[in-house]
Amino acid sequence: MWVVPGYPWAGDAITGIFYRTQARALARRGVAPTVLVPTPLAPWPLSRLSHRWRRYADAPRVATDGDMTILRPRYPNVAGEPAWARPDRFIAGAAWRTAGRWSGARLIHGHGSVTGLAAWRVARRARLPLVLTFHGSDMNLWPDRHPDRVADLRAAARYAGPAAVIAVSQALSRQVESITGVRATWLPLGCDHRSLAAMAVPRLEARRRLALPDERVVVLFVGNLLAAKGVLDLAEALRTAGDQFLGLFVGDGPAMAALRTMAGERLRLLGPRSHDEVVRAMSAADVLVLPSHAEGLPTVIVEAASVGLPVIASRAGGIPELLGDGCGTLLDGTRPEDIRAAFDWFAGHREEARQAAERLHARVLSDYDVDTNAARLAALYAAATQPRGRLGA
Repeated sequence: MWVVPGYPWAGDAITGIFYRTQARALARRGVAPTVLVPTPLAPWPLSRLSHRWRRYADAPRVATDGDMTILRPRYPNVAGEPAWARPDRFIAGAAWRTAGRWSGARLIHGHGSVTGLAAWRVARRARLPLVLTFHGSDMNLWPDRHPDRVADLRAAARYAGPAAVIAVSQALSRQVESITGVRATWLPLGCDHRSLAAMAVPRLEARRRLALPDERVVVLFVGNLLAAKGVLDLAEALRTAGDQFLGLFVGDGPAMAALRTMAGERLRLLGPRSHDEVVRAMSAADVLVLPSHAEGLPTVIVEAASVGLPVIASRAGGIPELLGDGCGTLLDGTRPEDIRAAFDWFAGHREEARQAAERLHARVLSDYDVDTNAARLAALYAAATQPRGRLGA
């Protein structure tokens, strides 16, 4: 059984899409997980106060995705999920109430920090092996933000054991080890490159569908619209750049209101879009820009690289592992002037940017393929479920 913080459904086609890509790859290998997506309880009138709370209320409690069962048990949630609220305990309780639907599970796989702690609690109670995957930049902040939870995180990593703690980038692997004392295996989720190639469309057709002028340099951002993702810095860089640049923002989040005040001839907000629409936006763009202040390993960069799009990004987290060795442009900083300088370089060096994109494309096909990495994950599961396969029990 997987415990994940998000998984796509009809009312939210994007959140957790990289989990679905990996889960489907496992299912193709005959290892179809039951996917548990803990969802905050949203009773009336909370369910009508905001779009986010409506999504929580409307998300199906039980669904199927091919051979997989998707469970969304509700748990009481404190806004912001502060450490003192122990959200992992509530999530674990919600997971346990669905035990009848995953009683045949031989292993629990927790993704992320809070959901990973919940998976640890469930695995201990069920006396099952545990696999933990750490995905994001929250690990960089964990000791400062959640000092009283570090002991639990270390205990969870020890329970899983050194062969069953995973990080999606090498930089994150080192960070996980520094916090938990357990060496993490590097294993990115990867992308379904064949599916992405099928969704991509020719540049001119993609621009026609989005009503984009052919002569503009289209700068694309895809992701949560958060200040920590550098979206406000990017918008300011676009606002003060030359008229040849046009910014295209795909996604939603707290920074949307601020971005709306900046939108105009140099900035368009597309809002949240389905996965195939995201890939069409990548087909239309000239460059993906991700000036994040903190990251794990952004799947959006891997997807952009898969369809041949050049990338400009910050040096946060595992990004240099992707863009290093001449595979993209690494920003010197995330201030608007740093981003604007990268725009100027890109505009004057289009052939060099294209060659870098070709190198990045080859890198992700080799090292970030979802089926290849699903095979590695399935082998890890097999080892963890063997007698004495789990070292930390």
